[in-house]
Amino acid sequence: MTPTDRPTLALTGEIPFILITSGCLGLLVSFVLLQLYRRAVRRGMARTAGNSATFEAIGATRAEPSAPLAITYAGGGGKGPAVVDSDGLYSRARTAPWRSGAVYGSAGALFSSTLTVAFLWSGGIEVRPLRFLTLFWVFVWPLVFTLCSVAAATRRERLLVATGYITGYCALALVILITSPDTSPSQLVTLWVGHNLPPSLLFSAFLLRRVRAVGPLVVTFLVLCISGMSFLLDILAWSSTALSSVVNFFGSLGLGETGISIAFVVISLTFFGAVGWVVLQWLRRGYQAKWVNDQSLILDALWLFFGISYSIDLAFDGPAWAMAGLVAFILYLTAVHLGFRLLTPHAAPDGRSLLVLRVFSLGKRSEALFRDVSRHWRYIGTVQLIAGPDLAAATVEPHEFLDFASGRLKRQFINNTEDLSRRLAKLDLAPDFDGRFRINDFFCHDDTWQPTLAALVRHSDAVFMDLREFTSEHRGVIYEIRQLLQYVPLARIVMLVDSRTDRVFLDQAVAAAWRELPSCSPNRAAPDPHLTIMEGSPGRGDSPHALLAAICMAATR
Repeated sequence: MTPTDRPTLALTGEIPFILITSGCLGLLVSFVLLQLYRRAVRRGMARTAGNSATFEAIGATRAEPSAPLAITYAGGGGKGPAVVDSDGLYSRARTAPWRSGAVYGSAGALFSSTLTVAFLWSGGIEVRPLRFLTLFWVFVWPLVFTLCSVAAATRRERLLVATGYITGYCALALVILITSPDTSPSQLVTLWVGHNLPPSLLFSAFLLRRVRAVGPLVVTFLVLCISGMSFLLDILAWSSTALSSVVNFFGSLGLGETGISIAFVVISLTFFGAVGWVVLQWLRRGYQAKWVNDQSLILDALWLFFGISYSIDLAFDGPAWAMAGLVAFILYLTAVHLGFRLLTPHAAPDGRSLLVLRVFSLGKRSEALFRDVSRHWRYIGTVQLIAGPDLAAATVEPHEFLDFASGRLKRQFINNTEDLSRRLAKLDLAPDFDGRFRINDFFCHDDTWQPTLAALVRHSDAVFMDLREFTSEHRGVIYEIRQLLQYVPLARIVMLVDSRTDRVFLDQAVAAAWRELPSCSPNRAAPDPHLTIMEGSPGRGDSPHALLAAICMAATR
């Protein structure tokens, strides 16, 4: 094998092996780690701090409210009610994801154009408009994943995005078949399938709900470990002197052939594992400095993965051409950050705060609804919540996950009033580079969640409470209802129920909490107190816009 063949072999053979191995192994590892993370959160919640974080009672004097509380159940279906959007919250929440999608679309177009030029130039192919457009459309496929993750909130919207892309490619294919009789439909299908199907199948696994939060971090770590070991193997294979030195060294330690192989694997994985850990810590600092966030980590991994996959074939025209994918990715990153800087040059330093409460036993349903609502809300303000295993995969942040991986998750938990005060003082209220606000989750022990809730209630502009499947077994929710009615104006409370909610018991719990209002409660003197509770079950592909509209209305009151 000639020296020039060796880089080509490495690029076209080893890189796919590394990506596939890291992807498959990363999927399994991510799933296991998230399960362990949930278990660790659950154990921490069940423990007691031993030093209960109590609050002094505010307005402990109680008296009968001036009027009884009326409760109305209203349907929450549809596309969203007509709202008095005085602060433009609802409009901003609805349109901001698509404005972000436009930025990513522009960056994706630059990415695709770069690879198209490289593909044509490396092969000495004449540049023609129709040929350029066809290749461009093939290489812009990752934008479909991007728009579905960033902007398309419902199944209908995601279907429209995918249908638009497929329609565009079919239209181009039809024009090519008409104008180029030598081209067959199978060639056009093979062109798209060969470039997009393998990476799409592999990366789709990391968009699954169960692993999405930590998949990019895990795969980054594994890619560094496996590629580092592969790189060392290449050096030994290409240099007989290096190979002899390694064999002689381990042989002097009394190791045989098998022992030498095992020792090499262990040492190389240990070394490059340490390098991978340093890279993860660098990403952690980038996250805390707002260079990246939970969404951009996934999207950056997506475009880099496809960029590498697309450029593998270019290595046959010369190893340097394999860098086209990396160049396209760098241009994509530059366009993204420049686009958001131009789009949000005067972003507000802070936004509205939304406190999310829920029945922990909802599990997947709670996570689906939380994802749909927070996708829009995070463009207008922060989300506060008490962490739980039900939303672990949706809200885990890089620094929290790395604390768990290093055995230090317990330092995220609130143990006393000093911890709580410190966390409240350090609430992340500033938007990220893309204009999105962050989720502030509070890890609480069994004896610290109530004072934490009491503090969060007072630090929120609106409160959304997911009471689907609420029954008399959920006694902790009764305390939450009491806190809301006592310290949050009724107009700023949004509750959601479904057919599985025990409404009789809910009415009783609300009535009991109303009778215990403290004298300082903002609701005690209301002349005509009224609580509207929404009915429905968004989060299963239905439109979340009606619920979003109600929450935005609550935040403006």
